[in-house]
Amino acid sequence: MKKKLSNYYFLLIAIFAGYLLSVQVQATIPSYQGIVTIPKILEMKNEIDNINKENLNLANSINEARLKLQGYEESISKTGNVFQGMDEELALARNYADFETLEGPGIIITMNDSLSEVGEYENPDWYVIHDGDILEIVNELRAAGAEAISINDERVTATSNIRCGGPTINIDGKRHAVPFVIKAIGDPQKLEASATAPSGYIDLMEFYDIRINIQKVDKLVINAYDGRYKLNYQQKTEGGE
Repeated sequence: MKKKLSNYYFLLIAIFAGYLLSVQVQATIPSYQGIVTIPKILEMKNEIDNINKENLNLANSINEARLKLQGYEESISKTGNVFQGMDEELALARNYADFETLEGPGIIITMNDSLSEVGEYENPDWYVIHDGDILEIVNELRAAGAEAISINDERVTATSNIRCGGPTINIDGKRHAVPFVIKAIGDPQKLEASATAPSGYIDLMEFYDIRINIQKVDKLVINAYDGRYKLNYQQKTEGGE
């Protein structure tokens, strides 16, 4: 009788141990996620696309670094140092940042208020030049490939503020009055075609007799930006994220 009871206890212990083992094994195996849905597939595809883009960006960065290293090596072989290559990089960066006086072909647009009499039921604002008019023309010139722009010899940058100042306009805090002389360096043919395009903004201004003269030139000079960039909020991120 005791032998039967001991066998019974051993059987219970074996069953309990087997249960614990099965629970432990199941805990180590990932649970089945069920059917893979289309949204899940699209999510995985987006993740793969993002990884591929990141790999491409890294490859481009490596290529740029390799070219820069090659330039340094050439500079060392020619001059014995890398300062010449660095000076060229600095000059190029200053050009992109508008800190250099530039010259090249382009167009000059001279603008002045209309001399026409304002009709009884007409808005007199239609016959004078506003900050919004200047902004529209600057944007059209940029879209046409202008590489450098100035207004009354004031360099226009990507962060320039052009605002109304009563009968004048303020460009980066400096007041300017008519006539407004806009200079743009670029392909003279393309810039002129953009400025004189039918139904373009200048065409609309001429409808109200705003006096505008456009001149193509082989060589013009645009002054460097003489202000300072002030960045209060943007910060460089780590790892490109």
